[in-house]
This record gives sequence, structure tokens and C-alpha cells, in this order.
Amino acid sequence: MRAPIVLLHGWACPASYWNPVAGVLREAGRQVLNLDLPGYGAPLEPDFEWTVENVAAMFALELSARSPVHWVGHSLGGSIAVTIAARYPRTTASLTLVGMVPVAPSAAAEEKLRRLFGGPGAPDEDAAEEMLAAWFRGGEEPLDEDRERFLAPFRLPPAVVRQSMEAGITGAAEDVPGLVTAPTLVVTGTRDGTRTPDAVKEFLLGHPDWQHELVTDAGHMVHWEHPKACAAAVLRHIRMAEGQMPPELGAARD
Repeated sequence: MRAPIVLLHGWACPASYWNPVAGVLREAGRQVLNLDLPGYGAPLEPDFEWTVENVAAMFALELSARSPVHWVGHSLGGSIAVTIAARYPRTTASLTLVGMVPVAPSAAAEEKLRRLFGGPGAPDEDAAEEMLAAWFRGGEEPLDEDRERFLAPFRLPPAVVRQSMEAGITGAAEDVPGLVTAPTLVVTGTRDGTRTPDAVKEFLLGHPDWQHELVTDAGHMVHWEHPKACAAAVLRHIRMAEGQMPPELGAARD
């Protein structure tokens, strides 16, 4: 049986934003698991410490019976996925990072997040709208009927929003990228302001074995804005990792 594909969503994002990509992957005959991060589905356990390392360990244990799997993570989910691939290599058939590479956010981005969402209370609607405007820089903001989908996670318990935000700011540990041995693909948009094309390119210079696909006219939500292109990149990468196609027909380098 072929390894399943596991999708991990980002901070303050709905797991359902993977649905368009998941649909394409399932049509290709793949088993897809679309997981909620802690607190985004079931309530947090009272003593749960929300860190990238803890969530990575939790998912690695939960998926151990299905291992190895193809991990696909967006943004914070990418930090978790790359940490799993590094710390628990036996769980990992391949790794795909969407809208991110594992580097720390800029000081300006960190300041903005703490200003908007670092307080003890629930964030207001204007703060959530500001984040959506930054994420959908490709000009494809969610349609009216989908806007509630993207606003809903900001209304989760403030502790969940704040703690997972801190995990997103911290990101993957510095040693993690160098420990990844699984085939790795990065999928980013040309208009992503959270991980700019220049920042992505600079990071990948130090990781020449990692593949990269750059999607034109996409922002941070590349998988929502261009789900067919994102899914096609994931499938090419997975098939290459499974030995079904030669590297020269796989993901393109920029």
C-alpha cells in the first residue's frame, strides 16, 4: 500500500483550506489525511505546552502505525512537518513545505504578530482582516462565501491563537533543516510576503538537494489560490520519491 499524504495547516488557518488540494490528490488515487493542529479541532489538554517540538512528537507518535507518510505542511504546519522529518526520519517518505522555508520571520513580521495577537484577549476582527490581506497577496482573497472559513480560526480560544502564534514565531529549531534526509520540496508564491522569493532562494542555496516550485501570482496561500498547481507539484514530488519518475521530470529548480 502506498504511503498516505498528511496535510498540516498553518497558524490561525482552517484545516479545510486544504480541501481543494486534497480533492486533486484523492482523484489521483492517493489517501489523504487532513489533520487539525492542537486546539484547532478538539480542545487543548489543560497541561499541553504548544511548541513545534511537542506537536511534532505528538503527530509522529499518532502516525507511527501508518509510517512512513508524505508530510505536507503550510507555514506553521511546515515548521512542524520539517521537525518531524528531522527528528523522526522513519516516519517520513517525503516532505513538502508550502509557503515557507524554515527560517525565522523578520523582526517586522514578529512585531506585527505580537502587536495584533499577543494580548490576553481575543483579537478583534480588524486584526484578522489585516492578516488575511497580507496572506492573500496574489490578489485572490477568499470569496464572500469563504471569508468566514478564514476568519473562524481567529475566534478560537485566545490561548490557542496566542500559543500557536508563539510556536510559529519560534519555528523549527536551527539544527532541523540540516537533519532532514527525506526528499524535500518547497512550493512558494511569487507574491508571498511572509517568505519572499529572495529569502527562499537564499535559504535553498544552502540546501541544494531540496527542490523548489515557484507559483506565479500566488501569495502565502498558494495552495488555496492555485490548488491544481500545488497538488501537481506535490504529486510529482511524491512520485519521484517513490521512484516512479526520474529526477529530471520532477520539480523544477528556479
